[in-house]
Amino acid sequence: MEPDATPRDSITPLGQADVVVVGGGLSGATAAIAAARAGAGTILVERNQVLGGVATAGLMASITNFYYTGQDELVVGGIATEIVTRLSNMGAAPRDWQDRSCPHFTNDPEAFKVLLVDMLLEADVRVLLDTWAVDVIQEGNTLTGVVVVTKGGRHAVHGKVVIDATGDAELAVWAGAPCHEQNASCSLEFRMGNVDIGELFQYFMDNPSEYPTAMDVPQTIDEMARHWRERGFLFVPHGAGRHMRLVQSAIERGEFKTEIGLAKGLDALGMYGIAETKTMIINANFEQIDSLDPWTRSRAILDARRSVPRVAEFLRTHVPGFTDAYIAATASEIGVRGSRWLDGEKVLTEQDILAGVRFDDAVGMAPYRKVIDGRLQWLLHAADIPYGVMLPKRVEGLLLASGKSASTLPRGELRGQARCMQLGEAAGVAAALCTRDGCTPREINVKALQQQLLQGGVYLGDAELLRRRGLDDPGG
Repeated sequence: MEPDATPRDSITPLGQADVVVVGGGLSGATAAIAAARAGAGTILVERNQVLGGVATAGLMASITNFYYTGQDELVVGGIATEIVTRLSNMGAAPRDWQDRSCPHFTNDPEAFKVLLVDMLLEADVRVLLDTWAVDVIQEGNTLTGVVVVTKGGRHAVHGKVVIDATGDAELAVWAGAPCHEQNASCSLEFRMGNVDIGELFQYFMDNPSEYPTAMDVPQTIDEMARHWRERGFLFVPHGAGRHMRLVQSAIERGEFKTEIGLAKGLDALGMYGIAETKTMIINANFEQIDSLDPWTRSRAILDARRSVPRVAEFLRTHVPGFTDAYIAATASEIGVRGSRWLDGEKVLTEQDILAGVRFDDAVGMAPYRKVIDGRLQWLLHAADIPYGVMLPKRVEGLLLASGKSASTLPRGELRGQARCMQLGEAAGVAAALCTRDGCTPREINVKALQQQLLQGGVYLGDAELLRRRGLDDPGG
């Protein structure tokens, strides 16, 4: 009998827990930590040998500052704040990161990998690496576990609540939950060592019109300079190369091509530099593809990889600071900005965010940026993240924890590392409460969930907003 034809009820059990989390990226790792801290026995299933997903294996080692509103108000707490604080204390992220003027929390991905391991083991999470989830186990429309493939064969991992942190809503679609699909861009990061970052910084100071202040995050050149001088981190937004005369002149002279196969926009040159290590993360290839198509996805990865040495050589020969630089690492996996996402019980829209709509089931709050009057700006208020965006229709026992696959319109309104950690913590705590109280995620006492999140340091509003939410009484 072929492996795929093995009856699910005859698959050898590998483990059982209150909560099973599939996907060990930031959302999944945070969900597992939160569930275990809340008292649930937890298993985390990850296909790679490294935790952190896009942030580590993907080398996107820079957490966008979706922590502060346009009024410089910190509206994110809990594990998302704890992680940045611990990275900072390790010397692996900016020391004084708690400020709106810090655009990204550029970090050391090797330190981040170890921190996530430490936090999971501290919480007594059982971690399965080199383990692929390939199917779900259901009783009717209720998930009771997942089928996994390991080096030792095909197994079952059972849980009372399952969290889908795959980033592509894989478990949700296998279980029959309605989802959307749409092509999105992806890119392969790489890191260069021995970069004279101060020389690149000076180039932008000498050519301020070439620093794109309306790209990626709202930031003036003065803020960029402060970030470099006071924190030792240089943030160069996506698309910077398209504003740099020396880059565009080289293209016009035929000295640099901006496409290699499916890899486009090789002149984008988003960069994140750390003075202490003389390293720069480079984001310089983009593929607009159907990332769920295996042949297309594979070709995009191949083309992205062969673009890296060409971009690196161009940087060495044309861009200040890179003369003696070398490729220190390339991402072990491509970063996909979106593919499949949930049509959930609630849909968070951009209109809700812009209008500051408050949701009774808020499990977090998120700053937001928007092009207003031709300029990228931070909203003065933070948006609510409703619990319902993680809750699938027609399926019980399942929560989605990834910002890429949360139920929003347009897709990706909660994409980003900070928001993935916020969703992960909310999903983990919710799953733990469900196992404790014997209810499904759909039946959960939302006020009890919110109180538990508040106890963990999650921000759900100032005193007045907590009163309006009915959360000003610690006893719930």
